[in-house]
Amino acid sequence: MKFRMAIPCVCAVLGMSTACRAQSAGGTDSKATKIAPPDYADLSKLPDWRGIWTLDFPKPGDPPQEEPSLTPKAAADLKVLEDEEAKNEEPPTESANCVPPGMPQIMFQPYDVEFLFTPGRVTILQEAYMQVRRVFTDGRGHPADLDPTFNGNSIGHWEGDTLVIDTVGLGHTLPLGFNRLNHGPNLHVVERIRQTGSDTMEDRMTLIDPDMLAKPWHTVHTFTRHRDLEQLEYICEENNRNPIGQNGQVSTILNKSPDK
Repeated sequence: MKFRMAIPCVCAVLGMSTACRAQSAGGTDSKATKIAPPDYADLSKLPDWRGIWTLDFPKPGDPPQEEPSLTPKAAADLKVLEDEEAKNEEPPTESANCVPPGMPQIMFQPYDVEFLFTPGRVTILQEAYMQVRRVFTDGRGHPADLDPTFNGNSIGHWEGDTLVIDTVGLGHTLPLGFNRLNHGPNLHVVERIRQTGSDTMEDRMTLIDPDMLAKPWHTVHTFTRHRDLEQLEYICEENNRNPIGQNGQVSTILNKSPDK
C-alpha cells in the first residue's frame, strides 16, 4: 500500500524528558505543575528565531520517508478513501467551509510560521487560517479535563537550544497528516524544534495515536527563514466560493447556500 505524504518524513529518535513522557490525553504530570514566575532575563538565553519561517517542500535526493504503521481499522478506512480517489470521487471535506486543519497538519501547511518568545510561553503564529498555538514553558502540566480543540493543549520546555513541545487534547476529527485519513480522539504529538543553521530549522515530530497508528510515527519537517518578510492576513471566508452544505452538496456560486 502506498502512502502519499505531503512532507518529507524520516525516522527520528524520540528523546523526551520525564515531564514530557508523563503526559497523555487528559493527564497531568504532578512533577510539572509549579508555574515559574515571569522572568524576562531568561529570554536572552534563548535562540534567535525572529523572522518568518516557510516550509521546505520535498525535492529529489531527500531521505526516504517513514510510512505510518496503521491499525487494521485505519488501514480499512484508507482503502475506502483510495477506492474513492480511483473513481475520481473525492468527497468534500470541511476545509471547504474554512475549518482549519488543526494539529499536526497546521505545522506543515504551505504558509509561513512565526515564533514569539515571552516569559513562560512560546507563541506560534501560523499565517494559514491565522491560527495561534500557545506553548506554555512555565512548568505547568496538562489540565486534567481538556475540551477538544483544533490545536490542542501544548506544554513545552527547553533542552539547550531545542524546544520540546507536548500536545494533547486533539479531539476534533481532522487530518492525521497524510492523505485524507483523520486521526483519532487520543492523538498525542511530541515535537522537537531546533535551528540547524543560521536560517534553517527542523521540527521532528512523533505522533502517537492508539486508534489509528500501530506504533509511533516519526516525521521531520524543515523550514527556511526569511528575515525581510512579514506575515499576511489570511481570511479564508473572503475567498470561500465552494462551501459544503449539510447534505454534502458543494456550491460553486459565491454566497449561495448549497442546501437551497
